[in-house]
Amino acid sequence: MDWLLAMMLGPALAASPPGPDADGSKAVVAQTDTMTAREYDERTRFSKTHPNELWRLYGSDAAARGDWAAAMKHFRTAARYGDKYSQHRISLMYWHGVGVERDPALAYAWADLAAERMYPSFVVLREKMWEQLDQPTRDRALREGNGLYDEYGDDVAKPRLVRAMAQGKRQVTGSHLGYVGNLEVSAPRGTGDGMSLGPDSIDLTPMYAKWRWDAHQYWAVEDAIWSHGSVEVGPVSNGK
Repeated sequence: MDWLLAMMLGPALAASPPGPDADGSKAVVAQTDTMTAREYDERTRFSKTHPNELWRLYGSDAAARGDWAAAMKHFRTAARYGDKYSQHRISLMYWHGVGVERDPALAYAWADLAAERMYPSFVVLREKMWEQLDQPTRDRALREGNGLYDEYGDDVAKPRLVRAMAQGKRQVTGSHLGYVGNLEVSAPRGTGDGMSLGPDSIDLTPMYAKWRWDAHQYWAVEDAIWSHGSVEVGPVSNGK
C-alpha cells in the first residue's frame, strides 16, 4: 500500500478496539488520530478535493485534541459523502457515550450503515452490537436506521461525492489530471518556538492519479483495501 492509500484509509487500520475494560474516549480513539503539524498539513493538501477524506481528517484531528463535539460534527460531514470509516467512528461514539449521550440503538444504526458495503470488520462489529440489544432497542435501531440511510446511505452519498469530486476537478489546473511529472509544493517548516527550519517540499504528484478522479475506480480501491484490511473491534462493552 503506497503512502496515498495509507493516508486515505490508514486511520481505520489502527483504530483502538472497544474492549470490555475500555471506557469513555479510550474506546473510540484511534492511534493515528495524532499527527504532527507537517503530517496534518500534507494530508490536508492531499484531501482538499475529496470531502470524505478531508472531513474525516478534521474529525481525527478533533478526536486527538479531545474535542469530541467537533469530532462528531466532522465525522458526520464526512459520512454524508459515504465515508464508511467516519460512520464507524460515529457508531462507537454513540455506543460508548463519547461526545454524545449514550444511545445503543443509534450506535447500531450507524454500525449497520458503516457495514453497508459488507466490509468484514464492520459487519463483525455490527453483529456484536446486535447481540447486546434487547428487542425494544433493536426495534428502535431499525427505525433509526431507515432515516440514516435516507441521508447517508450509498444511494444518496455516492452521487454527492461524485458531484464534489467534479467540482474539485474543475478547481485544479487541467494539465494536472494528465502526466505532470513531479509536482511539489514548498512551505516553511517551523520548530514550534518561532524558528524556521527552511522550506520543506511536499510531493503532490499522487494527488492527481487518474483513479482518484474516477468515482468507480476510487470506490474499487476502497473496496479492495477494506475487504483485506481490518479494524480491531474486539469484544464490545455493553457500557454498563
